[in-house]
Amino acid sequence: MIPLGGTEREDMASDDDLDWAKYRLADFFQFPEGKKRHEKFPGTIIHEYYQRTSEPCDYKVLRDVIDDVRSTREIEIPRRDCCVIHLRTGDIIDNSEFTVDEFLAKERYYVYDHEKDAYKEKQWNQYVKTSKYYERVAKKLKKLKIGQVSFSYNLDFNPFPKTKTRRHHRSENNEKSIEYVQRIHDLFIKESFEVVRYERHDVDHDFIHMCNSSFFVPSGGGLSRIIVRMVELKGEKVVKGE
Repeated sequence: MIPLGGTEREDMASDDDLDWAKYRLADFFQFPEGKKRHEKFPGTIIHEYYQRTSEPCDYKVLRDVIDDVRSTREIEIPRRDCCVIHLRTGDIIDNSEFTVDEFLAKERYYVYDHEKDAYKEKQWNQYVKTSKYYERVAKKLKKLKIGQVSFSYNLDFNPFPKTKTRRHHRSENNEKSIEYVQRIHDLFIKESFEVVRYERHDVDHDFIHMCNSSFFVPSGGGLSRIIVRMVELKGEKVVKGE
């Protein structure tokens, strides 16, 4: 079951027009790979970004692109009294050896160093947030007098044919991601928050929606880090459970 805060996929383009599964917005913005591959994704934020600059990671250019695309596509922005929570789902959860209970209990790593027979213990390698993280977020939101939340996530994100996990196993379903979202959804319901349903669209639409949050809760991963920067550039509030 997709929870109230979650959504079915509703892409801007069909899979025949654009392979969203291979569209990695965060990677293409942060690294030179985007300059080489943006032409394969016409009509996207990344394609427009590299029409304006040849350099990755220029937040001023990205901010202008976001504003222009939002205006052109008439993308709605979140209500000012609602906090948008980004959940990192997809490959990071579904390809992993860890259960949902294990993800919720403590922070887990994803990329595995097979030569050293150990996970890479780096902050960038922690994507999925724990129950404690969101419990702390809930307390902070209550102090800010925010009583509504919405969730944004991509259950289908699994772009690589081979995984970098310990098991070398690529999942063909997203059951663990669905369970994880449901558990976080239930946590906020238990904390007496109203969950506002957000209908998922394509990657660019959801990204722009989150970047225009008045209150934003990040997960791990590059996409959330970029959104945090954009929200802060607009003078809005980022809430973390750390």
